Amino acid sequence: MYNRNLRKPHPNKNIYKFISVKNKTSIMCESGLENDACFLFEYNANVISYRSQPSGFEYSHEGKTCFYTPDFLVQYADLTTEYFEVKPFTRTIELEFKQKFRSIKSAAMQNEATISLITERQIHIQPRLGNAKLLHRYAGIQSLNSFQDKILDLLRIESSCTVSVGELVLRLKMSKGEVHSNLLALLSAGYIQANLLEHQFHQDTQIWVA
Repeated sequence: MYNRNLRKPHPNKNIYKFISVKNKTSIMCESGLENDACFLFEYNANVISYRSQPSGFEYSHEGKTCFYTPDFLVQYADLTTEYFEVKPFTRTIELEFKQKFRSIKSAAMQNEATISLITERQIHIQPRLGNAKLLHRYAGIQSLNSFQDKILDLLRIESSCTVSVGELVLRLKMSKGEVHSNLLALLSAGYIQANLLEHQFHQDTQIWVA
């Protein structure tokens, strides 16, 4: 079975490297769009792991045997898996691509696998992507500092309700920048939660203990 290796230098391709805390490794991507998809996999609570350029499979197209390597293989919390093909939307409406991808989906189904096509229309949704990129800047805390412990203690006292970021700034009597950075680190690590799918992170964002 053929496996592509994006870690080998290629003179005609720009390879993107995404540092994944969830996977505890770097994810190599062939495009900026694939790299942006990583942010969504990284901060999707239903995704427990993902990797790029997994082992591919053969498919038949126009009487020929071809080989296909998906862009990603994602494993979910219920232990099901799904392949993903990432393409710009303009490419997906081309007749040749539609016919080829139909053959790929058919081969995947024969192997009892699922494959989905995603474009910038699914990936570049705001504020979800912007929030994911913001969380990624504060990812990777190894242990909690005393200020983060204090934030968690305060939120546990208010466990029956949510607390806004602005209210935390006032009650903790620390600078807005320091409170924001520590909240984002806690959000990125999963200690606390907020609705970052529909609303941009700001002073009115409601926070609660995970």
